[in-house]
Amino acid sequence: MLNKYRIAFSDPRARAFSFAGFIARMPISMVGIGILMYVETARGNYTLAGSVSALGAIAAAAGGPITSRLTDRFGQHRILPWQIVIVVSAAVALILTIPSDLPAIWIFVFAIISGFCSPSIGALVRARWTALLVSGPVLITAFSVESMIDEIIFVIGPSIAAFTSVNIHPAAPQSIAVVFLLVGGIWLISMRDTEPPINLHQVKHGKPVVFKNGLLWLVFVHFLAGVFFGSIETTMIAFSDFTGVPVAAGFLLALWSIGSLIGGIYYGASDFKLPLPNQLVLISLILIPPAAVVPFVDSLFWLGVVAVIAGFGIAPLLISAASIAQQRAGAGRTTEAIASMYSGIAVGFAFAAASAGWLIDNHGTSWAFSIGLGAAMAMMLAALAARPYLSKPPAP
Repeated sequence: MLNKYRIAFSDPRARAFSFAGFIARMPISMVGIGILMYVETARGNYTLAGSVSALGAIAAAAGGPITSRLTDRFGQHRILPWQIVIVVSAAVALILTIPSDLPAIWIFVFAIISGFCSPSIGALVRARWTALLVSGPVLITAFSVESMIDEIIFVIGPSIAAFTSVNIHPAAPQSIAVVFLLVGGIWLISMRDTEPPINLHQVKHGKPVVFKNGLLWLVFVHFLAGVFFGSIETTMIAFSDFTGVPVAAGFLLALWSIGSLIGGIYYGASDFKLPLPNQLVLISLILIPPAAVVPFVDSLFWLGVVAVIAGFGIAPLLISAASIAQQRAGAGRTTEAIASMYSGIAVGFAFAAASAGWLIDNHGTSWAFSIGLGAAMAMMLAALAARPYLSKPPAP
């Protein structure tokens, strides 16, 4: 059952760039919760905290496809260093601005700069896998590994962020995230031999990849997935705070990711016969029952149980979607395609974080959790509507 995993990692170069990517994308699990807790601690307002997180995510969504298109055109070693320099500078400015007397507008400015220039490390690593393995079931397994790494990150990261924010300093999660990006990013840049080849003509003269082969439908599915993730995660943090155990937020998010990790391991090792678009529909359906239960949960224990169950469908959803995107993107466009999917998630997460923050402040956590149910139902319907378009043979 695990033979495909051994094949995928038989090349030592794959082990190296995958581990470097693991380190470099640790910040994705720490920055959101870190900013939320830091702004709320320093400024005392969940609406402001959610809005800052939302604008940062929107900026990342806008910048991701642009910087990834540049990366496909010029190479990772030329674009990634500039992204790291800008993001680290903006992150330091954000750390200093949040507790200061400066107007809140400056918090938004630095969050936007940091978000817009943030590298899509997951897309960069998956592009390297595509160059190494080209296609086939082992590539799907490699994508499964990367999704499992994402989940491990989301097990470790929120716990580190919550613990260090409460016990060391509210700015600690942001500071640690900067170190992770520097170490992992520089290591990834140094591995020139696994960079995907540049397809200069297609990237320079072709239209944005999301307008090809039904990928816009896939972006919309990711947007709804982002709404689902953002509403549940933001409300989990507030639920923990309202019950008097704020540090539990990190553990709840870790349980959510453990469920996803288990689902990802099973999905990556299995050999499903259904076409990928059909798998996407069925996986979306799995998320609806736990989303229907969570608004009625009234204890941290039961919220943790539901989080594990809901998490089981997350990694398979993202793995199947990334595999579809890779198949339909065309040569030399994998980074841009997968980054565009991430942008859909980021916009959805931003919308949900702001909406859930307002509902939490004005109506409580049950109403905020209800956003997740609506998103799960809409995501299943969108995946069903997208199936005919994603099942057609892709145009070159």
